[in-house]
Amino acid sequence: MYPLDIIQEQEQRIQSLEKELTELRQGLAAVQEYFLQIKARADEESVSAELNFGIVRPLKDDDAEFEGIWDFHQNLLVTDPAGTVPLDIMYDTYVQFCRRNKKTPVDKDAFEYLLPQMENPRPVIFRGKWQGCRFRK
Repeated sequence: MYPLDIIQEQEQRIQSLEKELTELRQGLAAVQEYFLQIKARADEESVSAELNFGIVRPLKDDDAEFEGIWDFHQNLLVTDPAGTVPLDIMYDTYVQFCRRNKKTPVDKDAFEYLLPQMENPRPVIFRGKWQGCRFRK
């Protein structure tokens, strides 16, 4: 083989290798772009799940618990300045009301904190009893 033929053959091999390298770079760029899309999607789902479990779901649970107390207050209690209801009876009635209406009752401490926040009637705890209200007949 002549030196000129060897040079031409090597130039063709270099061109072929450069073409393969360009194709590999394009393939790598496509794979990187695909990976970044998958990663972005996974990040979005992760953030969405974190928001759902960390913020949205607890707020919904809080709303559901508050709805139970609110419904109990609206449906079963009336204002009566002379009315009294023992603490345990009020809470037990609330728990039964929640079960009948498929609501989740809050614990007794939360109940005793939230119920006095409501108006018409606005029950008050005094000497182991709820004062200022009674059960609807």
